[in-house]
Amino acid sequence: MDATNQLRTGVSTVLSTLIWLAAVGVGLLGASPAAYGQASVRTQNFIISAPNPQLAQAVGKAAEKYRSELADYWLGYELSPWQSPCPIRVVSGPQLAAQGVTHYDIQPVRNFRMEVVGTPERILDSVLPHEVTHTILATHFGRPLPRWADEGVCTIVEHEAEKSKHEAHLRNFLRTERGIAMNKLFLLREYPDDIHPMYAQGYSVCRFLIEQQGPRTFIQFLEKYIERPSWTDTVREHYGYDSLAELQHYWLKWVSDGSGAVEQYVKHRPSDSPSNIRLAAAGGAAPGVAPRPTPQIPAASQPTRSVDGPATLAASSDDSWYLRRRDQAAGQNPAATAAVQPAAAQSAAPPTTPRHVVAQPQGEQRMAPSPVWPVPARATKWR
Repeated sequence: MDATNQLRTGVSTVLSTLIWLAAVGVGLLGASPAAYGQASVRTQNFIISAPNPQLAQAVGKAAEKYRSELADYWLGYELSPWQSPCPIRVVSGPQLAAQGVTHYDIQPVRNFRMEVVGTPERILDSVLPHEVTHTILATHFGRPLPRWADEGVCTIVEHEAEKSKHEAHLRNFLRTERGIAMNKLFLLREYPDDIHPMYAQGYSVCRFLIEQQGPRTFIQFLEKYIERPSWTDTVREHYGYDSLAELQHYWLKWVSDGSGAVEQYVKHRPSDSPSNIRLAAAGGAAPGVAPRPTPQIPAASQPTRSVDGPATLAASSDDSWYLRRRDQAAGQNPAATAAVQPAAAQSAAPPTTPRHVVAQPQGEQRMAPSPVWPVPARATKWR
């Protein structure tokens, strides 16, 4: 009898312990970020979890600012508020490399979840605008974009130090025959095993096209491709290159010459572009009337024109937000620079945040530990 009572007592104790542990577990799972030493801030479109209240407030304010200003910069309008706010998990530390990841459902596009990692400076001036731009593009297009365009556009808005790393990597990739042929790059739907060349080349090609006619023409270019999926026809219609091989030819020459002002490498512009209107008013011939001549490329540095082989190697909007960021990083006066920049497409220019001088590369690091929210099986992940 005593043994039976002892057994019952032991079982009761175990059950009580298990019930207590289960209750604690449920409590932890439903706990606020403060339970983990995190601070939480809610804005209209974001819920931020960060290591301290100051950073949470800064990220929330910056996220809303980027969402508003970058949508206007790329699309010409501000997005309506999302039905569900986007959680942002902030992982910050003095030695953490800048990186980020955004998840969302694609049918329909909704339920954004974001993680940003790095120093506070890099999070605020590179990772956050990059990831917010992913959400802007997904909301506007209602579907994922080709990887080269999505990552290229998002990299455009990063800190100049981040972009300079991609430029340096690109030259190394082209020298070592790791470049991606345009017809392969443009058709990528998922990240390739060798991801770094796609990031670097996607950014460079996006910059090459965007600096010719501005951000909104580039968005129209992507819209046209979605409406009529032929890159050859869409490139010819919007930028005048007869094929992806010809686009690759001009782009490689531009890269080999230092990736500077694009004016020399523009094939032609539509007759109603801002530059043509200004030239016509001044009595000059509009570049859109006739194709510009092919740039003269010395035989020793002639790039391949094969659209099937790897891309190898043998100016911009004069008042754009992008250019002002670049000039600030170089210590230049944007107004003075505008006086010498070619008259490419004009665009509205959202203000920028303070710049910094050091960075870690985006897209070259693994993500931080698993986010605190679940990722649905049908969700799409964008770095």
